[in-house]
Amino acid sequence: MTERMGVLSSDGRCLQPSPLAARAMLRPAARRLAAVGIGFAGGWAVLYGALMPFGLGLTLGLAEDCFAPCAAGAALGLLLHGLGALSLRSLCQLCALGAAVAARWLLPQRFMPAALAGCGTLTGMALCFALGSSGADLLLYSAADALLAAGIGFGLRKFAPERPGMGTLLVGAAVAAALGSVRWGWLSPGVLACAAAELALCCRAQKFAALSGSAVLGAALCAADPALAPAAAGLGCATAAAAVLAPGRRVETLAAYAGGCVSGVLCVQPPGNAFGLLFSACGGMAVVCLLPGGWLAPVAEPSQSGENAPAPARSAAASTRLEAVAQSLSSLAETVNAVYEGLPRRREGFRWVIDNVHDTLCFNCGRRETCWKQEYTATMAGMEALRPLLEQNGSVEAAQLPGQLSRCIHPAALCAAAGRSFALYRSRKEARIHSEAMRTALTEQYSAVAEALGVLSEQLGRPGDPEPYKSSRVAEFFTGLGAPPQECAVTLDDLGRTHAAVTLPRTRFTPQELAALAGEVGHICRRTLEVPQVLSCKGMTTLLFSERPALRAVFGAASAAARGEVSGDAVQQFCSPTAAQMILCDGMGTGRPAAVDGNLAAELTARLLKAGFTAELAARLVNVALALKSEDESGATLDLISVDLYTGTARLFKAGAAPGFLVHGGRVRAVGEATLPMGVLGGVNGQSRVVHLTAGDYAVLVSDGLLVDGAGWVAKQVELSAAAGDAPEKLAETLVQTARIRAQKTGRPDDITAAVLRLEKSG
Repeated sequence: MTERMGVLSSDGRCLQPSPLAARAMLRPAARRLAAVGIGFAGGWAVLYGALMPFGLGLTLGLAEDCFAPCAAGAALGLLLHGLGALSLRSLCQLCALGAAVAARWLLPQRFMPAALAGCGTLTGMALCFALGSSGADLLLYSAADALLAAGIGFGLRKFAPERPGMGTLLVGAAVAAALGSVRWGWLSPGVLACAAAELALCCRAQKFAALSGSAVLGAALCAADPALAPAAAGLGCATAAAAVLAPGRRVETLAAYAGGCVSGVLCVQPPGNAFGLLFSACGGMAVVCLLPGGWLAPVAEPSQSGENAPAPARSAAASTRLEAVAQSLSSLAETVNAVYEGLPRRREGFRWVIDNVHDTLCFNCGRRETCWKQEYTATMAGMEALRPLLEQNGSVEAAQLPGQLSRCIHPAALCAAAGRSFALYRSRKEARIHSEAMRTALTEQYSAVAEALGVLSEQLGRPGDPEPYKSSRVAEFFTGLGAPPQECAVTLDDLGRTHAAVTLPRTRFTPQELAALAGEVGHICRRTLEVPQVLSCKGMTTLLFSERPALRAVFGAASAAARGEVSGDAVQQFCSPTAAQMILCDGMGTGRPAAVDGNLAAELTARLLKAGFTAELAARLVNVALALKSEDESGATLDLISVDLYTGTARLFKAGAAPGFLVHGGRVRAVGEATLPMGVLGGVNGQSRVVHLTAGDYAVLVSDGLLVDGAGWVAKQVELSAAAGDAPEKLAETLVQTARIRAQKTGRPDDITAAVLRLEKSG
């Protein structure tokens, strides 16, 4: 669903921007204004009376659209903190801010150059002044500022402050340190702000965030002013009491927080000195009481939310559900077969035709007793003599009645009844055969889909080792492009290969954009990645990145029709994210009917392989499709090779296909034995084999028309072409043209096809 961004006039101008459009326009300004405020707090904050790392650290770590406003705010805070007096420390800090901003402008998205520029400038200027008359204190303090600023910047780069976590705590520490150095009589703004933030988190049932925030903010208060240590202790006790005793219940949380705060402060500070600190803490609690109730509604912890559950947990749950569905489908197929086997069989033969003639014609005849009791043997012999006539013509004439039935007083009615009974018998027999074929196809589909779901369940159960740091970096990269991802996961599989999956709102990408994305994501993951596979479904687009394999496949194919221009052979050659696939299907016969079967089998097999089905499961489903395609007999061979481009492991599957040829180490060998094609039987009688190939090896699949003159010359030609390093396209053309000449000499034309795959080193 999309929201309308505004009301447009006839010339396309926006007359009344909607609230969504207004928020979209104001959000960048609000972010920059907040960055100015955070930078001001960082420039104002002083730790232990001497250290000032927050201004430079925030400038190094905030996002690309916020670092410049943050630097401006930090410079303003530095100047105002000294009441306009420009000290040597402030001068060094200002120059470091300028150097960091310049480096981030020149080299965006790069942390190290900006950190070296800012921290190096700060330390270098301090060193210059220290060599003069300022002493070593300036150099030591500036070096400490540089180290802390680099750490703060790195933390903000790794954990963005927009998301709850370390980045938010660092920004909160800067604000708490800035406010902690300000005192207005009994009121301490730092204590007030920290109390309000911690109590609000407890009211929202975010106990872990409240406890971690209490520790970090308390440390920042103590670093800004050691006199606030009792207040930090009191706030820590209050947060622990509220988070443990009554999280998410506003009144009880407020009471627990107040009691914990009073107890904590009084345990550290005498009552007379604790009044000012408690006054400030009560001010923070009063602020929370004035907030709207909707702002303090309890929020589930991220670890308990289904949408925010860790990827391995979601994968395990999906794997379990898929396995349950697979078992249900398999059980359904077994139940249907068991019920069918348990039902009594109808053994309907020609005797049923005789019984039906008796029941419909002879039952009310006056001669029934004579014909069917006294002369039963002769009557049955006459009825049996009708069988060849009915099977040949479907009907019988009165003149064709055998002698045993010549005594019938209704010969015309007997012929009509026999014709009707035989037609009904034949239709019932065809319906029974059709229903049995449908049952077989149904249970075969259930079984194949169940096994496919089981394979997918096993794959989901092994999602690989997650890499959170790289995942966050990739997510930040897409966010910087203006397309924040819904999900982003970078994982390592069992063989140490890197995979990345990024889910975005529905987006279109050009091939050039996909190639550029592969380069950038590969740079982040420090791997060379292939162009991503794009999957689109239900308004979402998922990009699947895979590490570039060690091998790459080069394909070639050639074909010649037996008669005319239509060949019954079909070839599919493509690369999935991890494997090279080559399919050759030969439809039964020649011409257009064979072409329909061959292309149907090849196209369906390719789609199933791309969807993650194995060759055996794909063959079973294609077998069902061919069997139910039409009333006419349909069939096609399946010749398939799938090569893992990372390891070189090749899996061959043949169902009725001609022998193929593999060239490994310069030597050729034929693979495959005679089997039945698909679509002939209820199941698939196929052969599987696993071999290992390396760079420079060939795989050749051929139709039976190419072997019309034997397989010996084919093996020799393949070996010679492989030794010469011929391109796959050239080798396929050579085989087809030679086979066509040989077929013309023998006078046995057939469709001729050759598909060739050669492995080469990637890159």
